[in-house]
Amino acid sequence: MQNQSKAISQTLEDGVQQSAIRRGGRRALFFLAFLAVIREGVELAIFLLAAQLTTNPLQELLGVSAGIISAALLGWLLFSTSHRLSLKRFFQATNILLIFFAAGLVGLGIHEFNEIGVIPALIDHVWNVGMLLPDESYAGTLLKALLGYDSSPSLSQAGAYVGYFILLGILLIIRRKKGALQHE
Repeated sequence: MQNQSKAISQTLEDGVQQSAIRRGGRRALFFLAFLAVIREGVELAIFLLAAQLTTNPLQELLGVSAGIISAALLGWLLFSTSHRLSLKRFFQATNILLIFFAAGLVGLGIHEFNEIGVIPALIDHVWNVGMLLPDESYAGTLLKALLGYDSSPSLSQAGAYVGYFILLGILLIIRRKKGALQHE
């Protein structure tokens, strides 16, 4: 997305202008926005499923409400300032967030496999920072839902979390080298 942001921006603008000219504008813009919202709704459903697995219903309701209010405010902000929005920077920021969300899902997945005995923990508690930031605190719960935080992870859980970033780093280096070779 980061590399394609300029092309995506131009394609979206061209598509909107062409559709607006052909169909009178309003319908084309409505369907473009509708499809974008549907796509985001599917992503939201996936994130809510992850949140549901790590929080209680009241926390989930509060989180969803805060998310909807934040989305409405951000939507208004983007709408009112979109002519100055850099899609490249926007996609860079969202890519970084998605990387950390995915790492959290990997960590939580390994934790669940540890609990049912499919993947051995190796060492049950590598460290314990529960006195500083308990899992049950609001910050701990938020970090657990978003980033897979665990105040006392097992060795396999911590290893999978770090291993995810190492593997991702290796893949990014390989991708950049291929891109550099293609440009030569």
